[in-house]
Amino acid sequence: MGIIYKIADQAWEFESIHKLNYKTFVEEIPQHEETEERFRIDRFHEENTYLICLDGEKLVGMVAVRGKRPFSLHNKISNLDVYLNKHGENVYEIRLLSVEREYRNGRAC
Repeated sequence: MGIIYKIADQAWEFESIHKLNYKTFVEEIPQHEETEERFRIDRFHEENTYLICLDGEKLVGMVAVRGKRPFSLHNKISNLDVYLNKHGENVYEIRLLSVEREYRNGRAC
């Protein structure tokens, strides 16, 4: 079947997203605290659209897109709107890029 790209819309895909988020943003890049569940649900999960990369039934990569302000960057960059407003109303934040280690050396994701 090979690699496919799609918008996440299945329950198992979202579960896999939360697990990959944990692996990446807790274990690999320690931005968040460890939990027994080994599951990381993004604080903007309900507003995110997830673009995913599947190898068969395995999630191997993902990125989140969100168009609702305030963006996560508003907490990091003062006066962010000064820069964003130059680009009109349709500005999106792209975040949470994550690819399984064994897929990082190719062109698949």
